[in-house]
Amino acid sequence: MARSKQRPKAIQDLIQRGSDALGDGDWFDAERLLLKALGMLRSRQDWAGMAEVIEHMHSARRGRRKAALASRSAIQLVDEDLGEGIAPERGRALIQPPMVAADARRIRLEAISQKVPAVVLCREPTTRLGEIPIAAIAPGATVRVRIDPPKSESKPSASWFRSAIDALAREAIAMDQPDLEISRRIDRLLCLIDAVPECDAPHERLIQVCLEAAQNSDEN
Repeated sequence: MARSKQRPKAIQDLIQRGSDALGDGDWFDAERLLLKALGMLRSRQDWAGMAEVIEHMHSARRGRRKAALASRSAIQLVDEDLGEGIAPERGRALIQPPMVAADARRIRLEAISQKVPAVVLCREPTTRLGEIPIAAIAPGATVRVRIDPPKSESKPSASWFRSAIDALAREAIAMDQPDLEISRRIDRLLCLIDAVPECDAPHERLIQVCLEAAQNSDEN
C-alpha cells in the first residue's frame, strides 16, 4: 500500500472536519472543506492523501445528487437568467438556449452555496441529425456529448435526465489521457470532475490514478 506523507495540521483538520460533516449528512460543508484540503494536497503532490479525500468528496457529491434526484418535482426548464443570488429549486434543472453551459455552472455553484440539492445540466440547440448536445464546463475542461432527445422536450423525463448524466460520465472518461505524464493526467481529471461533479466514473478513475501515482512515488 502507498505510504501517506506527513501532513500539516491545517490539512488534517480540514479532512477531519470534512469527514465529520460527511458523517452528519451535511454534504455541502463536507464538499467545501474537502475541496479545500484537496487543493492543498495537490500542491504537496500528496497523491495518497488526494485519493483519500476524493473518495470522501465523491461520497458528499453522491449524497447531494441523491437528495436532488429524489425530488418528485418536474424538471425545471430554465431559458433565462434566474437573477443574481437566486438558486434553482431542489431537484433537476435543465438549462436551455439561449443560455449556455457557463450559465449552468454558475447556477449550480449558486445552488451549492445556498445548500440547495440540485443537479443542473445544460442542453444546446438540437443538431441537424435531431440529437441534443449536453455540455458541461469548468476551467480547463469542456465535456460535450450528443444524445437522443426526450420524448417530450417540454416535459423531459427523470430517466432521460439520468441518461444525460450517464452520457456525460462516459464522455469524461473517454477524455482521460493515460499516455500523459501522471501528474498532468491527475490535473486533467481534476478539471473533469469539476465540470461533471455529479458523475461517478470520473471520480473513481481519478482515485485510481492518484493511487498509482502514490505507488510510483513509493517505488522511486
